[in-house]
Amino acid sequence: MRRLHSLCSRTAFAILLGAVWLSSSRAKADVTLFDADGWTFRTSGLVAAHYQLIMGDADPKNSKTLIGGRIQDEGLSGNSNTNKLVMSDIRSGFIGTQMGFGLSRQISPTVRVDSFLAANVNGINSNRGQDTVAPKAVDYREAWAQVETPYGSVKFGRMFGLFASGSAAVVAMAYQYGVGHPCAVNASTIACGSVGAGPLYAGFDAAIRYTSPRIAGFQLQLAVVDPDVTSKEKMSPLPRVDAEINYDQTFGGARVRLIGQSMVNRIENSQNMTVTAKTIWAAMGTALVDIGALSIGGGGWTGKGIGERVPLEAADPSNPLFEDQNGVLRQQAGFYGNVQVNYMDNSLTVGGGELLVKLTDLDLSMQTPSLTLTDQYEGHVTLNHKFGGCLVVNVEYMRWHTDWQNDPTSPAGTPNQQQTLNFMGAGMNYIW
Repeated sequence: MRRLHSLCSRTAFAILLGAVWLSSSRAKADVTLFDADGWTFRTSGLVAAHYQLIMGDADPKNSKTLIGGRIQDEGLSGNSNTNKLVMSDIRSGFIGTQMGFGLSRQISPTVRVDSFLAANVNGINSNRGQDTVAPKAVDYREAWAQVETPYGSVKFGRMFGLFASGSAAVVAMAYQYGVGHPCAVNASTIACGSVGAGPLYAGFDAAIRYTSPRIAGFQLQLAVVDPDVTSKEKMSPLPRVDAEINYDQTFGGARVRLIGQSMVNRIENSQNMTVTAKTIWAAMGTALVDIGALSIGGGGWTGKGIGERVPLEAADPSNPLFEDQNGVLRQQAGFYGNVQVNYMDNSLTVGGGELLVKLTDLDLSMQTPSLTLTDQYEGHVTLNHKFGGCLVVNVEYMRWHTDWQNDPTSPAGTPNQQQTLNFMGAGMNYIW
């Protein structure tokens, strides 16, 4: 039962992490179905299938619990003698099968109302002969409306988050049509791209967001967001606050985009008539430059209480990465980058990233009941070819490495627990 609960938790978390960049790609792919009398009805979507081969180290065996970073295999394909993993699957990809519909209305010469509803299928895997805890449920990612005026816009509903959308733009350079890191190797879920080894996942949240007009290339965004809570910290007195200032300007044939983002979220835990409060915070900076056929994107972030992939990460609720057993928040930092060359209908992208975790005093003590992730990094290369503007063939390779701390209870210090995996794949996408 414990194993099933753990797998269910990881599968649900992997589904949460399955990323969709509809907000950034929709304008290029919209198909207008109706446009008359001030009303416009449109649709966009994607259907994909990718073969992925995974080779490398199986789930590390250790007497202590490993916190964060594990690519769980549940013993389904690991060789007990060599502790090596060889496994393949057909996956729906980083974005996943999706369908979206939008409706807009011009209500005056200067005011327009837009709305969008998007749904995703969690995975396309058949599940024959595999675990069946990952049903093909529908995940309603976006359901929002937006009022656009000369003084800015107000967007309300469920939407792709503001904080960490800067790293999303860099991740999409390589994995908009690929898979990357599969989140959980034996679960039928949307994949994670390179999130977890530098980039963060913004997630989809209930929010109210204001976006200012762009002045001299600068634009401000501010959002109040449904707060993040966990099974332990169940209260938040105020909404989470996300903020962004960005710069987007073209100089001759070069386009420059600079994005600065931050988030603050206060959570509380009530136990034995005592309330303990903690403040989760993070700041991220991203830069993207397009010069002719060359695109370069990269950035970094730092924060406290974030985790490796999403704010307040708790893939294992009993041992979350964002805090230690004493409730002390861990501090993290991440770096990420991609370089892309575009030639006609082909794009080649090379990049990588790294996550660093600062250990707490408990992590470093002799009393630690577990070993914590210290760093996680990856390198990748992807190649895309587009046919007719709607079919994209993708080939990719990623090498992923994770380190956990030395065991302080050993007199000599046990060497780092490690896991290195290779992800190789090829697939096809149909987009509209």
